[in-house]
Formats: sequence, structure tokens, C-alpha cells
Amino acid sequence: MDDICGIILKVSYPSMGDTSVIEILGKSMLDWVRFSLGGSYHDSVPYSDGIPLPILVKPYVRRESEYTVILYSDTPLITRKTVLDAVAITKQKQLNVLKMTRGYVIKTAFLLGAEKLYGENPYYFDEEDFMTAFNFKQVALVGDALKNRIITYHMNQGVQFEDPSSTFVGCDVIIAKGVRIGPGNIIKGKTVIKDGAVIGARNTIDASIIGEGASVESSYVLSSSVGKGTTIGPNAYLRPGSQVGDECRIGDFVEIKNSVIGDRTKIAHLSYVGDAKVGSGCNIGCGVVVANYDGKVKSETTIGDGAFVGSNCNLIAPVSVGDGAFVAAGSTITDEVPPKALAIARARQIVKTDWIK
Repeated sequence: MDDICGIILKVSYPSMGDTSVIEILGKSMLDWVRFSLGGSYHDSVPYSDGIPLPILVKPYVRRESEYTVILYSDTPLITRKTVLDAVAITKQKQLNVLKMTRGYVIKTAFLLGAEKLYGENPYYFDEEDFMTAFNFKQVALVGDALKNRIITYHMNQGVQFEDPSSTFVGCDVIIAKGVRIGPGNIIKGKTVIKDGAVIGARNTIDASIIGEGASVESSYVLSSSVGKGTTIGPNAYLRPGSQVGDECRIGDFVEIKNSVIGDRTKIAHLSYVGDAKVGSGCNIGCGVVVANYDGKVKSETTIGDGAFVGSNCNLIAPVSVGDGAFVAAGSTITDEVPPKALAIARARQIVKTDWIK
């Protein structure tokens, strides 16, 4: 497409304003149209009904290009195949102007000398490509068509969708062959899902990496990475900056924020781990809280390889728990725990008999 100059007319409608900035599935409508032009995209021009098309676009034309393709920002379904087909027909038939349902291919030398375009009969291609989004109802319909195109592409690559109609996959998502995706998922951003992963029902995954053979169920994974063979959820929350290693277990109602979790570590349920480095082979019990914020500063906690933190413990950052150390259930840890030590930090139990009279 080196001999093509691509110009997009930015269209506005009273009900929704400039169509070029409205996003559908992670890209603006203008970007969807730009994608169809590939490297031949040259410029975007505010569209005006009152100015003849040649006069409107002449200042933006790349004069060394043999043909100029003019598209509109309100047709985000336009494909590169249709653009290439239109240019090929214009060349084959030696036309000065080929009018599409919405858009033109014009010989650049003719365009530079023209004052207006006359009523050429349109040449029809795949008409879905020219579905025009002129209000938000149309935007939704276009979005459905794009969603179906994206999911169909992934299915053709060997990805199984249990319920495509309830699943949203963004345009920048990469999914490997053999992945299974359940109903009700939102997968967007620059997410990568690797071979054999299982994405169960009702997840939101954004700008994250899901490793080979990992599974995610009814959870949020945001700007994070999940290692090979790791299980996430149900109802887990990986906040931005979380790196979970291989063969880990991050269970129900576990929240991880800006932390590194080593291989084979288990955080089974009802825990919060923030600003921490957790080693490999650790067990973090139910109800453990890493208290990373003192009201002014967020501090880091380090838990060594093979450490065991019992249920309902508080680790008050900054603090470290050494390799192979044990923290007794119900403890509040404020000082360093050496490797292979046992830390018990809880009030002594007092029993008063005959308390109820």
C-alpha cells in the first residue's frame, strides 16, 4: 500500500459529538478505521458538509501517492481487505473515482485538479464494513459486530468459548490455542493467556499475563502476572503490580497488591498481602493481613522461602519473616522473625471460672 494515501474524515453528530474519539472494545473509532489503512494512513481531517470533498482534503493529500483513499471515522467496521479490493478495482478499471458505500478511492492526480465530485454510482463490497455509527444505539450494534469478529478469530485459532454471547474480548488480547473460556468474562488490555489455561466464569482480566495451564475463577486480575499451573479464585483480587509464581494457590477472597509471590506458595483464603515479597513454598493461613500502611508511608514485608504464617496473623510492615520460620496463629508481628524460628505474639489467655452468676 505504498502508493496509497489514506485520509480519514472525522465526523460529528449532535447526539454524541466527535465519533473519532468514541471507544469500542479498547480502540477509538478513528483507530479502527486507521487499522484498515495500515501504513498508508496519512492524516485525519474534520469533516464539513458545506465544503466540497476535493477542497476539504487537498491540503492533506500526499502528492507522490498514486491513489488517495478517503474513509469516515463513523465506519469502524471497515477492513483492510475491503480497502485493498477497492484500490485494486480502481486500478484494474482505470477509474479516476471509485465510490464505496461510504468512502472513496480517487486517483491522486485527478483529485488535485478537481473542484467537486459528481454522482458516481457506488461499488458495493461487504456491506457490514460500512455500517455507520451515527448514534449510541448504532455504536452498540457496531460493538457487537466487532466483538463477534474478535471471538470468531480466536475460535478459528483453537480457543474454546463456552458462551461467546456473554464474553467480551478486547482487540489487543492474545490467546493461545487450547485455552478454554467460560461465560461472563471481560478480557481486555494487552492481556496474554497462554496454552492450556482455563478462564472460568465471571472474571475481569485486564493487561495481565495468565501462564500455561493456570486457572482463574470469578476473580479480578489487573495489570498482574499469573504463573504456570497456578489457580486463582474464586473471588480473588489481584491488584496492579502483583506477580504470582508457578503452581501457586490464591484462593477465595484473597487480595494481593503490588507483591511478588514465589512458586508453590499457598494463600488459601480471606487474606490481604500488600507491598510484600513472599518466597517459594510458603503457607499463608486464613485471615492473614500484611499491614503495609501506617497512615503516612507504605512499607514492605518480606517472607522467606518455606515460611508458615498461621491463621489470623498481622504482619506490621516493615518486617521480615525468615526462611522456614513459623508464626503462630493469632500473632501480631512487629519485629524480625529469624530463619527457622517460631514467633508467638499474642496475649496470654486468662480464664475466670464462675464468671456468670
